[in-house]
Amino acid sequence: MIIATDAEMRAFGHSLAKELKQADWVAINGPLGAGKTVLCAGILAGLGFKGEVASPSYAIVHSYEPPEVSVAVAHVDFYRLDDANELEELGLADERSDRITLVEWAERFGSAFVVPSHIINITPQADGSRILTLKNG
Repeated sequence: MIIATDAEMRAFGHSLAKELKQADWVAINGPLGAGKTVLCAGILAGLGFKGEVASPSYAIVHSYEPPEVSVAVAHVDFYRLDDANELEELGLADERSDRITLVEWAERFGSAFVVPSHIINITPQADGSRILTLKNG
């Protein structure tokens, strides 16, 4: 699928939120500036979140809990992690059953840790659009 603008990326995320359920682990891959956080913002909006969504690259994990969202969400960014051992320290496996987990930069360590329920790859194009490929895990 081709996404031309950030507004389209948010709208896609909003519609994807309707397909997600508790315990889903969504791997979101793409280079810097590809729109991973914009996609996550759309998903969170689709789950009822009304605020601004910031990249969790420095905090590693941002948590969203009801009533802000219809189901708990962990928004995670693996960009700054050095090795897969740090994933266990974050406790993400323990949280998987009671929330949706959105993982930016999942390609860094995610497959060694958990099999995602959904994989989204974002490939920026020269004209500023992005190609999204989706795969169910």
